[in-house]
Amino acid sequence: MSDQPKRAPFSKRALAAFGVTLGFLTMLVSGVVLTIGPSGRIARETSWQFIGLDRGTWEAIHLGAALWFSLAAVWHLVLHIPIYRNLLGGTRVHPYGNRTEMVLVLGIVVLLIATAILDLPPTSWLVDLNSYFKREFWLA
Repeated sequence: MSDQPKRAPFSKRALAAFGVTLGFLTMLVSGVVLTIGPSGRIARETSWQFIGLDRGTWEAIHLGAALWFSLAAVWHLVLHIPIYRNLLGGTRVHPYGNRTEMVLVLGIVVLLIATAILDLPPTSWLVDLNSYFKREFWLA
């Protein structure tokens, strides 16, 4: 008999959880770099790089991470359909489920989309911050 600890079997749920988490973190970092980095023209003219990667590479990382995150999120949703069904439809213990939380999150998402369309805070603040770094910070 071996005293070695047993390795856990491959887990589709762990794959989904780590996939969503690491995809999100990669998008977060690349998104911050792209937000504070110079615009494409300025980045090309100045040969701008951050930790040895140019803007085009950061954009590719961001897009690749977004694709991976999206696939992992869909996989996570598929694996957890029964949980979502209970959250929305309720159970014997909680017959009304968590519809209030769903409506709250849906409202937040709709509000953020509306602020983007109508150019209102807080989304407009992010756009302004991005413009500041792209146009004023890098040209100063």
